[in-house]
Amino acid sequence: MAWRMTPAEVLDRFAEEEIIRLLAYQKLYGPVGPTRLDVLFARLGMDVAAPHMKKGKHPKLRDHLMQWSRPRRTGRELLTAVKGLQAGFESREKRSRAGGAR
Repeated sequence: MAWRMTPAEVLDRFAEEEIIRLLAYQKLYGPVGPTRLDVLFARLGMDVAAPHMKKGKHPKLRDHLMQWSRPRRTGRELLTAVKGLQAGFESREKRSRAGGAR
């Protein structure tokens, strides 16, 4: 069974400094998790896309590989983006509850 946390659980469980430190680590060294799993999934993406491409065209690994370094955004900016995503999830959940209560 996979262990999953919602964005709200992540924000509740980890301090802001810990999230910033994790984002900084990922910015320097890539994703936290099994080594080079991102390359494996990029390869899978290439294999899925290949039959749907025009004749003579071939998918490129770099087109399917996550870009982990984004020097234009700081850890605090990323945290703000995550909080915005969480607010969107919460508002969507409230709307679905309100719509189901009718």
